[in-house]
Amino acid sequence: MVFTEETGGENGVVMAQVIIEDPVALQQTYLAWGRTIALGAVLGLIFWLVTVLIGNYAVEPFTCRNLAAAQMCTDAIPLAGKITTILVAALAVVAMVRMRIARPIIIAIATAAILWDLASWTQGLFWVEAILWSVLLYALCFALFAWISRYITLWVAIVISLLIVLIIRIALAL
Repeated sequence: MVFTEETGGENGVVMAQVIIEDPVALQQTYLAWGRTIALGAVLGLIFWLVTVLIGNYAVEPFTCRNLAAAQMCTDAIPLAGKITTILVAALAVVAMVRMRIARPIIIAIATAAILWDLASWTQGLFWVEAILWSVLLYALCFALFAWISRYITLWVAIVISLLIVLIIRIALAL
């Protein structure tokens, strides 16, 4: 929040205009937050596409060569999803830096930590459902961590993000 205060001079002439910014949070417009959420949604779509491509053309041909490695063959898509999560996080950092979004590394790492097993969660779903869940979850994570990372003190943003990641990962493990 920005407050303005005018200091008076002689004859009612404004001498200086002092702008006081809210020291608790970085200024972030709804448009910038919306762009961050839209970026998360696009990255969710990219996640699904790249996971399918890596799973079908890179991981599966290597893991499904013989019948003795049948367990590795069934884990091809989750492994591809984990590889894709790292690639999407790197792409997200680059995109957020170009978009001048505050603290892109916090947003990307926290989202990757929460959605690490997304390919496993969506493995048995119809492809449209898998895309919708990927887009929705990436958009929600980007919205949450973009909102958290707007706090001025870096350590507060990191600690709150870590706590949220831990709580969500523990809840998912139950």
